[in-house]
Amino acid sequence: MRAHNRLSAAFILAAALATPAQAQEQAPQQYPFAGGVIEITENADYLKVVTFNGREIGRDYFAFFDRVVTVEDYEVALLSLGDGGNACAPGTLMVWPDGEGGVKADKFGGDCPNATPAVSDFRILFVPWVGPGEELPITSWSPTDGFGMAGVLRFAAEPDTAWADLAKEPIAHPIDYFSNAAFLENASAMLGEELYDYALGLRVSTDMEPIGDSFYAARGCVPHDCGGADSLLVVDFNRQTAWFAQQRGQETVLWPARAEWPEAALDALHSLGPL
Repeated sequence: MRAHNRLSAAFILAAALATPAQAQEQAPQQYPFAGGVIEITENADYLKVVTFNGREIGRDYFAFFDRVVTVEDYEVALLSLGDGGNACAPGTLMVWPDGEGGVKADKFGGDCPNATPAVSDFRILFVPWVGPGEELPITSWSPTDGFGMAGVLRFAAEPDTAWADLAKEPIAHPIDYFSNAAFLENASAMLGEELYDYALGLRVSTDMEPIGDSFYAARGCVPHDCGGADSLLVVDFNRQTAWFAQQRGQETVLWPARAEWPEAALDALHSLGPL
């Protein structure tokens, strides 16, 4: 299974390599900054500790020095900090001089921030990845003003895309299907207000796979909750329609009703467990 997200290659690689045995062999990483040194070391609990001239400014299971940028004439060091969770990008630690020989630090990101920093001369914008049915804030940050609201990002499909466009490359991540205007119209009509919750269950998923004739299907799960609210997507390109299912507690919810599922779709449905 793969996560549909903008995880940095460095984050994935470092998280994959940071096993306890290997971690003990890692030497401290040092980066000159603002007349001092930013250092990343690992403690006995395998946490990466970030310090400036010996003073701690951040810690997590993953830490990576990204780059130094200039914002409002301040040099700002950007570091990635995260816990290596499934389908979650790291947060961002901003470090800048305090004018007295030390530094200040701010961190963007909660449990699963999934927003990457876009840098301009006057501020940093944290632009989130949005999924079907989702609307998320774009957060801004600057050394003088701190955090603020910059706007809202809403999921939308590619205009004027049709079923024929999907049929050209059907083996794709199921979330990518929602970027097709014709498919999203079908899904929105079928799922209504359930669109976001259903699509969340496809975030970590295999690619769509052929299951017979013009049928393709994929099963996915919610990040950090595989097996708890898994979703199934079945598509028939001949009929240009789709069937949707999701685990909800001890039951499986279907859109449309079971009686309207063709045999090929019902066979795929059994992958979610007893109905």
